[in-house]
Amino acid sequence: MSLPLLLVSSVAAAWLATGVFLSLARTRGWGKAVRRDGPEGHLVKEGTPTMGGVAFLGAALVVGLATWATGAWSPTPLPGRAGPPPSDLGGAAGLALLALVAASALLGLWDDRASLARKRRSAEGEDASTGVLARWRILAQAIVGLAFAVWAVSAGREMFGVPWLDLLGFAFVVVGTVNAVNFADGLDGLAAGLAAVALLAFWGDPLAVILIGATLAFLWFNAHPARLFMGGVGSEALGAALAGIAIVHGDVWRIPLVALVPLLEVVSVMLQVGWFRASGGRRLFRMTPIHHHFELLGWPETRVVARFWIVGALTAALTVASRAWW
Repeated sequence: MSLPLLLVSSVAAAWLATGVFLSLARTRGWGKAVRRDGPEGHLVKEGTPTMGGVAFLGAALVVGLATWATGAWSPTPLPGRAGPPPSDLGGAAGLALLALVAASALLGLWDDRASLARKRRSAEGEDASTGVLARWRILAQAIVGLAFAVWAVSAGREMFGVPWLDLLGFAFVVVGTVNAVNFADGLDGLAAGLAAVALLAFWGDPLAVILIGATLAFLWFNAHPARLFMGGVGSEALGAALAGIAIVHGDVWRIPLVALVPLLEVVSVMLQVGWFRASGGRRLFRMTPIHHHFELLGWPETRVVARFWIVGALTAALTVASRAWW
């Protein structure tokens, strides 16, 4: 299947699936609980349907599995890279990527379901925005990341050139990117738009093309004011996809560039927590992740999202340009 046709198929399937899911989520009461310590302007989003990743990722995985099963998984050279793609980017690599995305989506769904259950049990005014404890989420993500790393190393992918270091490095990259994209999922359209522009740097990989289409379809419903949130099922799967595609194509060292905005989101949280503890309660930022800092500086949500998208587009373009000399 040609890449443009793959894109159109993904957009159509994800748009239809997301529309149906939105109606179902409203009737079932799958509304998101908003952080009580977040920006006050976000409290109006309380109850907005969540877990939209179930729909657009489900559609993307169906399109991906159909493409793989029919033998039409045919990568083309990535933008900026001369010569044909490696010959081992076909069936096995495609199936490994689809498995990574599906497993990460299930972990995100686990967290989303736990958050909804906590919301239903919580008293009025209690913060129910968290789901599974972070330690268990990281452990589960590490297991999934390590499983993918085992496949990647056995398939000849390298990060440091030492197999056991490559295993740890690839697993760390998967877990880190999953959480980075998850932290970026805090404003209407932010994570979906960032993921779409980052994946454009990997145009030529069938999964990247499918997910570009799926995230664009989801943005139809997620653009400000959002009618549907993707939830962890969406953000964690998109992070895993970005990491997995980069690993498969030997671009793992470009992830900090192509995913610079999500990386800054998670780093801002780490710096805030570290400085708060070391300084006895002082803060580096008004609020983290850093998109909230800009909101509290007075930027409208739409301005924050648009400017973060611009930075993401620039880093994606630089990622493509870097392939000519690195």
